[in-house]
Amino acid sequence: MDMSRILATSDVVFKYLFGAKSSTELLRGFVNAVQRHAGMEEFSSLEIVNPIGERDYYSAKPTVIDIKAKSPDGTVINVEVQVRSQAEYGERSLYYWAKSYTEQILEGDKYHKLMPVVSVSLLNFNLFPDELPFHSTFQLMEKTKPEVCLTDDCVMHYLELKKLPQNEGSELAEWLYALRHLDETEGPMMVLLKKNHNLQELADRYYRFENDSEARMIYEARMKEMRDQAAWLDEAQTKGLAQGIEQGIEQGIEQGIEQGIEQGIVQGIQQGIVQGIAHKAREVAMKLRDKGLPFAEILDLTGVDLSLE
Repeated sequence: MDMSRILATSDVVFKYLFGAKSSTELLRGFVNAVQRHAGMEEFSSLEIVNPIGERDYYSAKPTVIDIKAKSPDGTVINVEVQVRSQAEYGERSLYYWAKSYTEQILEGDKYHKLMPVVSVSLLNFNLFPDELPFHSTFQLMEKTKPEVCLTDDCVMHYLELKKLPQNEGSELAEWLYALRHLDETEGPMMVLLKKNHNLQELADRYYRFENDSEARMIYEARMKEMRDQAAWLDEAQTKGLAQGIEQGIEQGIEQGIEQGIEQGIVQGIQQGIVQGIAHKAREVAMKLRDKGLPFAEILDLTGVDLSLE
């Protein structure tokens, strides 16, 4: 990867492009392209619930990377970009969908106040098997009669960038191609910019980011943080595995001697490995907390939930 490239799919850049009040129509254009591609209803207008202002953006690194919006009828739209591969991203996205859904009402409120929540996850990795296309949409369907939906309130879109085919000519594919190639100034990108005014606006916002020294500093700091975290976690996992194996062997031998059976050694090794890795993961989680990372991000990186403590 060219380290000098500014990736539009980085969370801080994506927020800059789509998360300001001035980019509301740009966000609506992107979300509607997703909805149209799935054969679903478009939104006549949107309001960004958590807009990022210039003052907030420059004063500190954004801690909330989701872009949340609402339609006039109260439908909640949650857009997120995820660069790092996460085996449990499906569960994570469902958790945040449920959080957005349940926080609409208080205890004792009527359920009719609940409005649909549409989530859009832009992924720079493959989450689903290869046989699924680059755009997958999930709803609550009856297993034997998928035409019967429990409720229309749950809509979850997943856009897997690495699956985007070269010959895909849909408007959504053009959006995704543009997000991956905004740093290019010739070839197919120029054709798309002339064809779609929303993509031209997207490119203009990207160029402003590119030429904004303060914004670039935030981006470079974020990328360095992600590289450091990846290296730190890799080292911690390697050490944790080695320690777990060593402890497991010792415990397994002790249990095997006490029980006088071979099974004790095997079980002890297995348990020791698991315990060793879990112990190391908790150590890493505590250090990340001390560095000020949000609990949700710590959970994503280590699998340890410190918010319950």
